[in-house]
Amino acid sequence: MIPSLLKTSVAAFILALMIAALLTPNLRRFAEARGLLDQPKDSRRMHRRAVPRIGGLGVVAAFYAPLVGLLVYEPELGRYFYSKGWLGFSFLLGGLAIAALGLYDDLRGANAYQKFAVQFGVAALLYPCGYRIEQISLPGGALELGILAFPVTVVWIVGIINAINLIDGLDGLAGGVALCAVLTNLVVAAAQPHPIGTLCMATLAGALLGFLFYNFNPASIFLGDTGSLFLGYVLAASSIRTHHKSTTVISVSLLVPMVALALPITDTLLAMGRRAIAGRSMFRGDREHIHHRLLRLGLSHRQVVLVLYGASFVFGGAALMPCLAPPSGGFVASATSGVASKRSGCVVATSSCARWSMTSLSRCDVLNRSMTCSPQRSRLRRPCPRIGCG
Repeated sequence: MIPSLLKTSVAAFILALMIAALLTPNLRRFAEARGLLDQPKDSRRMHRRAVPRIGGLGVVAAFYAPLVGLLVYEPELGRYFYSKGWLGFSFLLGGLAIAALGLYDDLRGANAYQKFAVQFGVAALLYPCGYRIEQISLPGGALELGILAFPVTVVWIVGIINAINLIDGLDGLAGGVALCAVLTNLVVAAAQPHPIGTLCMATLAGALLGFLFYNFNPASIFLGDTGSLFLGYVLAASSIRTHHKSTTVISVSLLVPMVALALPITDTLLAMGRRAIAGRSMFRGDREHIHHRLLRLGLSHRQVVLVLYGASFVFGGAALMPCLAPPSGGFVASATSGVASKRSGCVVATSSCARWSMTSLSRCDVLNRSMTCSPQRSRLRRPCPRIGCG
């Protein structure tokens, strides 16, 4: 446990916000001078003038600079990070690879096969470094994935990367939706506590907030693929570690990140289904995304973004409910179990409760030893007041 985690996270948030706020306008001027602009060349683009498209570099720089600085400045944090071995290094290196892919796409253009090759490669390399989903934690138990662990992990990472990228269709939309999910992950990580996860989410929240000063409608600079792909990567990889339930077998509760990211996930699934039904290529864009439909209802550009911000905050709040609920308010799975009595050979039925997983019967052993068991009493089911199942 890092004693100064709160102070360090606040410092990371402020540093990231300041770096993004100061760096972004300089990137805008650089892009305008070099002609690195997104031209309104087709009907899918909602802007009517050329806008710089390398704003994601500001988010990436604002994320890495405070993290690296604090790892050096805070000895305890640095030792904790290094003690995790490849877990931390692979996360940071993978983010750089995804950001480089996005930057290449912004500058020169990358086709879908090139993008997927890099994304699947990074996701596959993260798997042996500890970013894997071996179990999916469910109310009342866990679903063992077995040989499906690797494909599920890779699909999750690649899917979230592209979900954030696909929803980046209006000024400030992807950044704001991602910020809602980041804040949700931040609360979960801080509640565990998960030091590196807390620090990363606080840093990314500051970087996004600093960038949104310039990206909210009317945007003077775009996130670009550099930013949208990077945001999806960080959210996908961090959710695996932030929501894991076990230290031996990596059991992940995907409920929280799935609800927090419900908007981009739903939009992506609808786009895939729509294109499959129409017989169109999955990689061919259209104007049928959720934000396009809201625009056709008569809402303004800014109103659509604010509505989707509100929806994302609602999803984020709903995602936190099972995590922050008191013990009596979580998902409860009850089961009746038999405990053998050596003295009389009878069975006393007891109840055990669990929030997220089954509670061990050993908690009732002390009570069971004090119970006088007889053939008549063995047929009675007595509640275990110690567990509170009543």
